[in-house]
Amino acid sequence: MQGYVTLTVYLYIQISVCIRTVDSFIEKPAYIIPESPVIALGSRLRASCILNDSFIKENKVDANQIFWNLKGIRVSEDNYHTVNSTVSNVTLNMSSVGNALLTCNVQLNEDQVITVFGIQIKVGLPPEKPKNLSCITYHRKNMTCSWNPGNSTYLPTTYQFKLSIAPDNLKSHQLPNDVNSSYAILFPNIHYFVFNTIWVEVKNDLGNTTSDSIQLDPVDVIKPDPPVITSAQQIKNMSTVLSVKWEKPSVPATYKLKYILRYKIVGPQNWMQVPPEDTDTQKESFSIQELKPFTEYAFTIRCKRNDETGYWSDWSLEKIGKTPEAKPFRGPPIWRTVENLDSSKRRICIMWKELEKSDANGIIVKYKMTIKKKSSTNIKKIETKKLEYNITLSDGEYEITLGASNSAGDSPNEILILPAVTESAFLPVQNVSTYPQAGQLMVEWKSPGSAVSGYVIEWCEESIKDSCSEPLYWKTVKKAASKVFLKDNIMPFKRYKITIYPMYSGRPGAPRSKLAYLQQDRPASGPLVHLKHVGKKEVKLMWSEIPVKEQRGFITHYTIFYRSCTANETSLSIVVDAMCQEHELTSLKGNTLYVVRVMASTVKGGTNSSEVNFTTLSYAKGEIEAIVVPICLSFLLITVVTILFCFNKRHLIKKYIWPNVPDPANSRVVEWSPSTGNLIQNNLGPKEPMNPDGVISDVTIIEADVDDEKYLSNEDEIKQLTSLKKEKSTSEEHSSGIGGSSCMSSPRQSVSDSDSESVQNTTSTVQYSTVLVSSPGYRCQQPSAQAFARSESTQPLLENEEKPDEHAYGNFGTCSLGVKRQYFKQHTSIEETNLNKPHPNEAERLDDTNEDNSFRLNQMEVSDQNSHLEGFCPTVDTFQSSNNQTVVKLEFLGFRPGLETDQQSYMPQAVKHNSYMPQSK
Repeated sequence: MQGYVTLTVYLYIQISVCIRTVDSFIEKPAYIIPESPVIALGSRLRASCILNDSFIKENKVDANQIFWNLKGIRVSEDNYHTVNSTVSNVTLNMSSVGNALLTCNVQLNEDQVITVFGIQIKVGLPPEKPKNLSCITYHRKNMTCSWNPGNSTYLPTTYQFKLSIAPDNLKSHQLPNDVNSSYAILFPNIHYFVFNTIWVEVKNDLGNTTSDSIQLDPVDVIKPDPPVITSAQQIKNMSTVLSVKWEKPSVPATYKLKYILRYKIVGPQNWMQVPPEDTDTQKESFSIQELKPFTEYAFTIRCKRNDETGYWSDWSLEKIGKTPEAKPFRGPPIWRTVENLDSSKRRICIMWKELEKSDANGIIVKYKMTIKKKSSTNIKKIETKKLEYNITLSDGEYEITLGASNSAGDSPNEILILPAVTESAFLPVQNVSTYPQAGQLMVEWKSPGSAVSGYVIEWCEESIKDSCSEPLYWKTVKKAASKVFLKDNIMPFKRYKITIYPMYSGRPGAPRSKLAYLQQDRPASGPLVHLKHVGKKEVKLMWSEIPVKEQRGFITHYTIFYRSCTANETSLSIVVDAMCQEHELTSLKGNTLYVVRVMASTVKGGTNSSEVNFTTLSYAKGEIEAIVVPICLSFLLITVVTILFCFNKRHLIKKYIWPNVPDPANSRVVEWSPSTGNLIQNNLGPKEPMNPDGVISDVTIIEADVDDEKYLSNEDEIKQLTSLKKEKSTSEEHSSGIGGSSCMSSPRQSVSDSDSESVQNTTSTVQYSTVLVSSPGYRCQQPSAQAFARSESTQPLLENEEKPDEHAYGNFGTCSLGVKRQYFKQHTSIEETNLNKPHPNEAERLDDTNEDNSFRLNQMEVSDQNSHLEGFCPTVDTFQSSNNQTVVKLEFLGFRPGLETDQQSYMPQAVKHNSYMPQSK
């Protein structure tokens, strides 16, 4: 019957295919054989495209105009063949899985292409044999069987689950289309204590296959549900024991179970397992010992049939239990900081840390501390809940003990020895090194010896160089350790000072420090640069160290960049060691503007400072001095040589620049006596006489106005003065004045004072007269004798410039008498007198006079202009000598014997037309 049905279905399918083929042939211009092929991956497909005759006739085409496309890509002509005018074959190698569209196309003309037919090709794999078939029984739920289906076929594939209890009891279960690896038989259909034969069949268009069959009793593959832990309780007076209780799962009555119990401290800890033999019984509780006091534990359990058949159950849900408190396992870690107040006082900050939970064994309620000085019976006891204690101690040695207390009791004491100030520290650790690793700072060291009982690692952030900022962090390390990771309170880009203290039974050894960074970066700012010295070809730079907080790493070196501001000038650079903070740039150009900057670098990069401009000097230090000093020395040398030359040639220079002008007050003349007519030579030494007769002819006082006659001593003098005034009107020649002032006239041509030169410069120059004084008359007093004698000098009268030691007589013109004009004129016809022959009577009178009061007129030159003399005394004695000479008293002329030369001063003042008057000051 079943075979008949199958045949009927087959015939129906074939008839339907034929009908569809005929319909397609009638309605469509072509068709492809096979129509819907299924091809195994890697195999060949041969297809034929058959054109309809009507299509050929209508479009006048044939099979030679057919070409093939696979997935929209034209197939090479090498892969297809034209059988006749209506059929074209193609052969394809299927190298990829999945569906592919194959089309038959006709080229009607150059521009027109028509697709006449297309088919869908399915490329896949035949089904693989299922493997690892197994089943698990979940009591009172189901029996689930699973297998490995192998690789995907990429084709529609059917799976059938086969189960046979007996040869005549076969059950087949069709799996859903989306399920291919497991099948579950619900609980009522499970047959316990009976062997079940199980296999799987697989089928698709490319083939079919069957798995290996297995035989099993569902009871032997039971996987129990996990047990349920009901409690984890403390046991009285036992701080390290917890009792765990559970309930077994539902299993068949004859089913015997065994258990595995595991536990751990709550947190990311590893599980610890109770040995299976300890729980390989039917009891449903167990006491776990050697736990840590005051600690939370998590417990879980699973079970399995004790004959090793079946499967372990899943782990049960965790159950938390906590052990009771116990005395703290150890005392808290203790440390100190020391601040010396003075030579005998120290401020001690004693610090300690909270105990770990594993060491505290409960809640710490207080800390007990004792402080005892060595060789002293006094003990200071302190109880506190804080984690530090400050105290001021002396410089001696102290022992500090610290313990922690909870509800169960007190911990053992931790001991810290505070050495005396004068005590030498024990050996430090060696070879300290630091480096970052996995986001932590690794610190390594070498132990100083076996006497070490532990280490204290101390670190702090160094915000200022060689100075730690608060807070201070520290931790203790066991004696066996030689390295430690620092991960708490360590930040990147910050400098830390790490110090290691070896501990010798509570006594700190000498510290050893190291600076470190967890992570470095380039500096946050550059150094501050300034100029220390600028020269012509060099400049000295200084820069301040970057603040520690801004360094962000260890400075490895400094780089100095500099360039001149001239066009197309490249920048130069110099690398300087990190320990240097100043550098001198050399080989620079003088009087040039430069730009300089300094870059501070770490292992991660560098940061530039701001640019600094400077201009080199035009001259180096000492160059100006080297130029100026030789010039000054040369000038000084020239000056000295000039002075020496002038001094050596002073007579010649004086001759042409300022010649000696004779002062009548210092003239060397021959004196005579008016009464006897005998001439007497002055005491200045012999001189060749120019007038051997010693006679000056017609010396006349042209004018002598006296405002006040109180200085006239008698009537004779008044008469003589009146007589002189009358003679003025009769003068025909230009008079030559002889008075107290010898140099007050305007500058005139000078004549050498040499005796050999006697030529007169002008026709108006008059000869000199020599005035002789025979008595020490002063001011208006009557002298004993006066005389005039002719002088050989032809120089004009100038201001007195003779040396003081050449003046032997007093000041002219110091008399306050207002004589406005006085003139002495010498007639052109002069009878020369021999001055070398003194008058005997006159010489006798001169011998009685004082030499200091004798008055001498030196050689004087008087120009043709009138000289006005002011300040002469009005007392005048005139008389005619035996040689027709008119003698005038010197007091009238203003000669005052006995005055020093430095008291003489003259002021020329014009009082009348063509006249000068010497004015005494």
